[in-house]
Amino acid sequence: MTPSDAAPMTSSPPDPVTLILPVRNAAAQLAAVLNEWSRFLQTELGRGYDIILVDDGSTDKTPELLDNFRSTIPHLRLLKHPQSLGFGASLRTALAEPTHPIVCYSSLDYPYTPADLLKLLGQLGKVAPVFDVPHAIEAVSGCRTGRPVPPFWKIVGGLYRIFARIALGISPPRLPGWLGFRDHFRSWWLWLAMGVPLADVNSAFKVFRRSLFDRFPIQSDSDFVHAEIFAKLTFLSVLVAEEPLSPKSEATPKTWWSDFWAVLKDAKFHTPLPDLTQPTVSPTP
Repeated sequence: MTPSDAAPMTSSPPDPVTLILPVRNAAAQLAAVLNEWSRFLQTELGRGYDIILVDDGSTDKTPELLDNFRSTIPHLRLLKHPQSLGFGASLRTALAEPTHPIVCYSSLDYPYTPADLLKLLGQLGKVAPVFDVPHAIEAVSGCRTGRPVPPFWKIVGGLYRIFARIALGISPPRLPGWLGFRDHFRSWWLWLAMGVPLADVNSAFKVFRRSLFDRFPIQSDSDFVHAEIFAKLTFLSVLVAEEPLSPKSEATPKTWWSDFWAVLKDAKFHTPLPDLTQPTVSPTP
């Protein structure tokens, strides 16, 4: 579920952040991306941090370059897979390590802007009512923007919004940008089948309270992990939000949902459903 009128919580010392970066055969862009993240974390983040970088069985010069970064990038931990296991498996490997109370993950296959982490952190911890009980946002997903929606799909979207207002009494928002038919269809399907309220479910720029991952295991090895996590959070009635990222002109990379049916048929959890009548935070004065 997403908040409608979220209010900020009372101020408190900011929790440190663990950044997880899975990489595979990324030698061409590795130095530029790591240096950009390092500069941001050191000079702009304003809180403690560390970086867990998972080499997912790279076969190019990525491992050699990563070894060189050990001594140049502060707070960097390097983990390696002997062979490629997938983005989800890389997250699982990283989360098995000690982490800070807040976890962010990103990827190198799309030009995410490190400074956008401040936008996501700004939403984390805000309070909104759920069945008139205050709850805090515990997970935030970045939504990629910047590519114009093709004219045909603008018309289709306009007709859909008219139908939704008349038949369902709701006003769906306009698309924040064009992600490609495949990604939009997947997000729509996941909303219909599992109630996941994200326009860009495949975005690989997300922030969480670390404690959420004590409530369920990550089952996906593939890119379906982005959807799996938010589907499980929605099932557990965790309050989530979505935040637009800096506009980019690049097309979104293809993702593979090879674990979709396996997770759908046997989704695993460590904890039972919560009691929504009990607040998770104190109301903001």
